[in-house]
Amino acid sequence: MKQSLKKGLALAECVAGYDLYALEVRGLAASTREMHRRLLRRFCAFRFVEEPVLWDAVCFTDIVRFLTAEFERFPNRGTQRASLTSMRTLLRYLAEKNMVPKGWDEALPRTTTRRHAHLPRQVSREQVSALFRESQGNKWIARRDRALLLLFLRLGLRCEEVAHLKWEHIDWQAGSVKICSQKSRRERVLPLPEDVGRALAVYLRTSHTMPVWIFDSSRATFPVEMRRLHIKAITKYFFKRAGVVGASAHGLRHTVATNMVNHGASFKEVADLLGHRWLCTTFIYAKLDMKAFAQVALPWPGGAR
Repeated sequence: MKQSLKKGLALAECVAGYDLYALEVRGLAASTREMHRRLLRRFCAFRFVEEPVLWDAVCFTDIVRFLTAEFERFPNRGTQRASLTSMRTLLRYLAEKNMVPKGWDEALPRTTTRRHAHLPRQVSREQVSALFRESQGNKWIARRDRALLLLFLRLGLRCEEVAHLKWEHIDWQAGSVKICSQKSRRERVLPLPEDVGRALAVYLRTSHTMPVWIFDSSRATFPVEMRRLHIKAITKYFFKRAGVVGASAHGLRHTVATNMVNHGASFKEVADLLGHRWLCTTFIYAKLDMKAFAQVALPWPGGAR
């Protein structure tokens, strides 16, 4: 290893090794690993230009200079926070491989995150009605959009969860669907509402063959990591045709959670539907219904009972 470090490593070799670490050790989702890979490539281009990647030549000042340039290039606070997180993960990986000294990751500044400071943006009733109107008809694209809309609106799925749906995940007799999330790396089984099942069946009848993936492209088969981007693209086009501005498929997910809370569902039920790993993530919806939140709050000692 010492000899290869002095000779330098090819960029592709560095990226492949880091990506394997992010997958097998950290268990990161495909989209998160892509974000980390992009930062690694940018840092190597910043520090080594066209030279081989020689980690022995890197000093902590290089990290500071790179992040300073990144922050000037991307002034958005959320983007800066993501860059710090990616760099911290990269430094931990390099330290484990004895490529840089340990402790550099702890020397990076930490940005404060005000969790649950704002409610997620929902999709209004008027916008939902516009989406339903746009997905009417017997054309293939309308049937596909209706199936997509109902999956988002009834089950609150993420784009990546819809992208990885297979026909074999649907149990038509039991009336259920298995959801596989790359983000949480967990599986959950949800009831399949009647209108969702009907829309999927109608959409299936438009295909001459039985594809493996429910929302595969009619023109090409996408690799696994491209499916999420494909679903985001066709959903964005669907919203645009319906005249829905300032909303997204993720907003439909928040609409589902909001309706559940306002109709008396517990936060545990909302978390189970949305696939939240931690219940505290679901507490952002508590401010929608303070009466519901009071049911899980502990009484103050000596207070009114």
